Amino acid sequence: MNYKKSLSVAGILWLGSSLFAANAEEFNADNYLTGDLGGVRSQLHDKGVDLQLMYIFETGTNLKGGQSEHEYSYADQTIFGVDTDLQKLFDWQGASFHAQFVNRGGQSQNLATKAETGQLLQSLEVYGRGRTTRISAFYYEQKLFDDKLNIKLGRMGFSSQFASFRCEMAYLGGCSSQPGNFNSTIYNFPIAPWAAVVNYQFNDEWYLRTGAIQMNPSWLTHGQRLNFLNASGTEGVTLPVELGWTPKINNLPGIYKLGFWHDNVGGDDLYFNQNGAALALNGGDAKRNNSRNGAYFLVDQQLTSEDGSEQGLSLFSMGTLNDRDMTTVDRSLIVGLSYKGLFDGRDDDNLGLTAHYLHVSQRLADGERLQLQNGQLVNLQNDEWGITTYYTMQVTPYFKLHPELQFLGNPGGTSANADVWAAVIRGDLTF
Repeated sequence: MNYKKSLSVAGILWLGSSLFAANAEEFNADNYLTGDLGGVRSQLHDKGVDLQLMYIFETGTNLKGGQSEHEYSYADQTIFGVDTDLQKLFDWQGASFHAQFVNRGGQSQNLATKAETGQLLQSLEVYGRGRTTRISAFYYEQKLFDDKLNIKLGRMGFSSQFASFRCEMAYLGGCSSQPGNFNSTIYNFPIAPWAAVVNYQFNDEWYLRTGAIQMNPSWLTHGQRLNFLNASGTEGVTLPVELGWTPKINNLPGIYKLGFWHDNVGGDDLYFNQNGAALALNGGDAKRNNSRNGAYFLVDQQLTSEDGSEQGLSLFSMGTLNDRDMTTVDRSLIVGLSYKGLFDGRDDDNLGLTAHYLHVSQRLADGERLQLQNGQLVNLQNDEWGITTYYTMQVTPYFKLHPELQFLGNPGGTSANADVWAAVIRGDLTF
C-alpha cells in the first residue's frame, strides 16, 4: 500500500473515531485531538464502548555507515481498536471483547536495506510484515474468581501477551517484546494467530501467565491479512509461560518478568545438513529440528521520584536466550536509563539512554570458520552492539515527538561492515 492509500485509510478511521469513544480505562477528552465530540465519547465510554485511533510515523537517515550514506526512509502505522466492556453493555460479569486493525504504510524498503548497513535489527521498528492492513487482535476476555483468573480466547500475537516491554525507541531492539524479533515461530504485532492465554493473579504483586499460540506462516501472507476465520497451513503451537512480579521497592513501582517458551515446530539447523555433515562445506538441505526453546527476562524499575510522582529516574532491561542451533541471534541484551520530567515544566517528557548487545549464534559462526579454512571469502560473524539516546517530547496530551540518535558497532556482527550512525524522528498522534 502506497503512502496516499495509507493516508486514505487513516482518514476513514478518523471518521469512525467521530462516532465512538477512544480509550479504555479512564476517559479524559484532553487526551484526544478531536476532544469529546460534544459529549459523545464520554457517553459511549460510560456505556462500555471505547475506541482507539492512533497514527504513528517514523523517518530516518544513516548519517554514516552503510554502502550508501544519507539514505532516507519513512514508515507509518495507523491503529484502530475497539474495547467493549460486556459487563456494562449486557451485564456479563467480568467479560469484554477486543478488536484491533493495523495499517502499515510508507516506503517499500526499510532504512537498513536501502543503505545496506548489514545491521541485525531495524532502525525503524514500524517496518515489517508488509505495507497493508491486518487484523492485529480479535479476542474475548473473561475474568473469574474476583478477577484473579483471566482467560483470553481468540486472535492475538505473542508480543501483546508475553515479554511485553516499553516501546519508547524507534530502534527495534528496544521496542516491545524481543523473542519474536529473533525466532521465526513467534509472531509479534501486528500478526495475530489464534491463541488461548490464561493469567492467574496470586496477589497484588505476583502473577503466572501461560498460553498456547498457533504457529501458522500463512498469517504472514498478503492474502490472509483480513481473514477473520482460520488460514490453512498450521504447523504447530508455541507454549509460553511467564512469571511476573510487580512490587513497590522503596515505595517505587517496578515490573519484573521471567519467561520460557517451547514450540513443537522447530526449524532448519544452522550448521548440519540432513546427512549430519557441515552445510557450509557440503551443501544440501539443512537438518530439520522438530522443536525449539527460549527464555527471557525483563526489568523495569523506577529508582527515584519527585514528590511521589512518576517523574524521576528509571532503569530498564531485557534479555533473551534463543536456540543457537536454529536462531541467528542466540542471545540479546538491552540496558537503559530514562528520566521522566527532567526539565521544569516538562513533566511528561522522557530522556533516555540505552546500550544493546546482540550475539550471533556460535553454530552459524562455526560454519563460517570452516569456509574460511577452505579458502572461501566470507565475513565471520560474532557480536553487534550499539548505543541509543532519545528524547520524547509530550507536545500536547495527544501528540508526542521523539528524536533519536543510534550508533551501531559491528553491524551484522562483523567488522567488515562500517559502523553506523542513524538519526530518526518518530511521532505519535492520538485522534
